[in-house]
Amino acid sequence: MPSKKNKDKAPPPILRLTAQGLSPVTQYDDEELAKYPLGTEFDLVARTKRSDPQHGTYWKTLTHVVEATGRWKNRDALHTALKVKLGRVEPIFDLKGRVIGFAPDSTSFASMPHKAFCEYMDEAMAELADAIGYDPLNWMNE
Repeated sequence: MPSKKNKDKAPPPILRLTAQGLSPVTQYDDEELAKYPLGTEFDLVARTKRSDPQHGTYWKTLTHVVEATGRWKNRDALHTALKVKLGRVEPIFDLKGRVIGFAPDSTSFASMPHKAFCEYMDEAMAELADAIGYDPLNWMNE
């Protein structure tokens, strides 16, 4: 549980990485950042979260591919196939500690942060394109 001391403290400035470099997100952040002397070093923590549109694009793409090819029973089966193909699995052990199978890792919002999901989606779309012979995101251009 956070201490009262931390709870009452003003938040540090938040910066966004742009093509021009780091920029304050709000006027407050700009004013707070100006309070630090030049040469001050900061520890950065990435705050970008996955978005619903990104999530929707992934699942809509899988739906289109299933409908277009008929190779998979449904989009969930294709999702599992992609995770297995990309090695995103964890071993299942029996009671003697022997590996008896593998279970696909989760790609849920809680399990996979934004950056990791972006990497996964890039890898998944490349593998899918190779498997079906066309860009699975092509539906977005139609």
